[in-house]
Amino acid sequence: ILEKEQEQSVVYGSTDFGKTCTTSEKYRELLEKVASLLKIKPHTIKTEKGDLVELYTAVECKGIIGNDGRHYLLDLLRMMPPDLNYLPVETEQLSPALTQLDYPKTFSHRLCCLRQELIDAFIEQKYVDFYRSIALNLSKLRTSEVNDGKYQHLIGSPFEVFLTNDTSSEQRNNVEKAKRIVNEISVEDNSREIILSACRSIGSVKENEFDVRFNSDLFQPHVTLNQTLAETSADIKLLKEAGEYLLLKQIPLMLQDFQDHSAVPVDGESLSEAMHSRGINIRYLGRVANLLSQQPSLEYVYEIVVTEILCRCTKHTFRFYIQTVPTHLIAYSISHFLNCLLTKTTTTIPENLNDDTPTINHTNGTTNGNGNGLTMVTSTQKSTNKKKNKKQQRKHSPVTIQNDSLDFSSLTSKTLWIQLCNEAKTRYSFDLNCDDIDSFQEHYHIRRTCILRSFCLKIGLQLSLREYQFDSVMSPTTTKNTPTNSSITPCFNEDDIINLYPVIKHVAPKPSDAYQFFTTGQSKIQQGLLREGYELISEAHNLLNNVYGPMHSEISMCLRLLARLNYIMGDYQEALYTQHKAVMMSERVLGIDHPQTATEYIHMALYSFANGHSTNASKLLCRARYIILACCGENHPQISLIDSNLGLILQSHGDYDNALKFMEKSLELNKKFYGAKSLKVALSHHLCARIQSCRGDFRSALSSEREAYQIYKLQLGDDHERTRESAQVLKHLTEQAVVLQKRMNDVVKGQLILFPSITIQQPSFQNVLEMLNVVNGILFIQIREKDLDLLREELAKQSLVEEHPQQQSEQILSPAILAANEAEALMNEID
Repeated sequence: ILEKEQEQSVVYGSTDFGKTCTTSEKYRELLEKVASLLKIKPHTIKTEKGDLVELYTAVECKGIIGNDGRHYLLDLLRMMPPDLNYLPVETEQLSPALTQLDYPKTFSHRLCCLRQELIDAFIEQKYVDFYRSIALNLSKLRTSEVNDGKYQHLIGSPFEVFLTNDTSSEQRNNVEKAKRIVNEISVEDNSREIILSACRSIGSVKENEFDVRFNSDLFQPHVTLNQTLAETSADIKLLKEAGEYLLLKQIPLMLQDFQDHSAVPVDGESLSEAMHSRGINIRYLGRVANLLSQQPSLEYVYEIVVTEILCRCTKHTFRFYIQTVPTHLIAYSISHFLNCLLTKTTTTIPENLNDDTPTINHTNGTTNGNGNGLTMVTSTQKSTNKKKNKKQQRKHSPVTIQNDSLDFSSLTSKTLWIQLCNEAKTRYSFDLNCDDIDSFQEHYHIRRTCILRSFCLKIGLQLSLREYQFDSVMSPTTTKNTPTNSSITPCFNEDDIINLYPVIKHVAPKPSDAYQFFTTGQSKIQQGLLREGYELISEAHNLLNNVYGPMHSEISMCLRLLARLNYIMGDYQEALYTQHKAVMMSERVLGIDHPQTATEYIHMALYSFANGHSTNASKLLCRARYIILACCGENHPQISLIDSNLGLILQSHGDYDNALKFMEKSLELNKKFYGAKSLKVALSHHLCARIQSCRGDFRSALSSEREAYQIYKLQLGDDHERTRESAQVLKHLTEQAVVLQKRMNDVVKGQLILFPSITIQQPSFQNVLEMLNVVNGILFIQIREKDLDLLREELAKQSLVEEHPQQQSEQILSPAILAANEAEALMNEID
């Protein structure tokens, strides 16, 4: 399609960094829509010849008309505006708040750009500020007239929200209402100056309308912008505000999501998704880590962030390292690299090479890690074909390793960790402050398996499936004369390296119709219309199956939701069957060690227990726990959820000792992540009390249930149902403890010869299932037949109102329909 010569084919953009530039009317027409959506400001540049060219993209973007007649756009690297936090400019200074945080910082390249998600969030915030400014000015201008009654309709309007400093969701919901009122006022009273002033204050491109856009060609050394100094200053100011918004608003908002558990990262991949959804680039990992270190309740996220920093630094170091390795030594060099990373290795020179591999000669005769004289010498194979001989000569010619610190033959744990610490400091402004893996584990308490898994996923490394002994240490005295059956062996060897596969990033196409059905189905489920929601989700599943085929992660998501709906509606067998398909699909598409696969196991364990397969349920939970341990370790909220489920299932089996161990671990984690006075901690105390009472330890059960009662009373009040239930349990346990103490006193006094047996009632299957539902966020509310009749009547009235929308605003919902809707909404899953 693109076979033409570059000089002839480029009809839009520049091929020499703006010295010469071309454009076309067709590209201007096409890119005008794209620039409006991406918030790119149309700008004019001046070439060396003095020609003025209007562009809708960065100057490096090239428009080419292919042989098929279609218009293509290449080199989209600088489509987004530059990030001034990582682009030091001598003539520009950031705000004092950013200067205190040591910004701007230098980076390994000057192509740092802002993400599209950040631009969208920043524009939304500007939109709110725009109408707040208008509301404030109108309020000052019309105060006397409002008092006279002329503008009485402004009283109680959304402007009252804008005049405060609150940035809640209620304020954003009133933006559209405020916009309509502003338009009415501006038309009625010709108050255009207020809008013009607001447009100037936020840096709008248009004078009388909100339209904020960024200039993507700012601070380009070879580009001359044809605009006034005031326009350039306004563009730079907008860039500074976007960078400040990222650091001071978006990163704290993401941490607040972690604090509220609305986002719970499990590994580096889910952490990256959470950052990108907020428009935060990965280069801000150091800043995120420094903020997380100040919040003890987010210790698990801090460990994931530090692991991500280490593995990304290791990936960058490995890329340089592997470039100096001959092809026939790749497996050996990778195993040596892993030994240096995850164990304490002091061996520098490979000695156990067979005769077919190239020999290693040291021209300077040293082995202290200095590789200046290290060359790889191989003999050239004879061949009658001259071209083949030349290729072999080039392939097997002596290779001099230029980067001394990354020489695979001189690499040790000490030199590698020095490289990693320097890389983390340079790239992420984070100090690892570690000399080897032992000091790293002592400081951050991160498992080596988590590091190994993350690193292998980042570079595309496949290892042999076996138990690796990370405690092995390579001795510096290893020589050719060392026995091969020595007791000290390396953790990794070249036989463990199975394959290196390319890691490819791509964006999958999204079928709009399927996602419309899916979102509509979710809204129906939230309204309590489970059957309608089920039908819409099923339709979305069919459409996704037609677009993606039988195997895709989005299809697995639909199956998981369909299984949950089947379970809520009481069809346990269909729920287990559907969830089984979701589990198999997640294993095939995402991998057997993916965190989402662990979540599928947890759901399937619940449905298996509901169908009477309690042994399978416990096995599934153990497998899910193993996956989470491999991903992020034991310090994670998912482990707390799994342990609670395991404790309940083991309690149903009568294994009270192990059940109590898992439940106490869950209680410990819940205290750390949710606070000692949270409702989750109260539920954990209650579950511990149940198990302790089954063991006959009524004193401990009383103590645990008393803690639960105090929390319920503090959080919910005395009249709440949970508080009353906890009080009844507390009363029952007290009676049991008193009876037991009396019998013990009778035995001591000699009134009873034998200690009477204590009758402990094991919890029923239905009772355990109810508690599993509560732990997993499923709450069922029983509605009386009378309430259902009232609900049907109100739904019939609503259907009549929908047929007459002009009368809808006059209808007022009765308390019965509000209560019924609220009750049915609680039947959904509570996340």
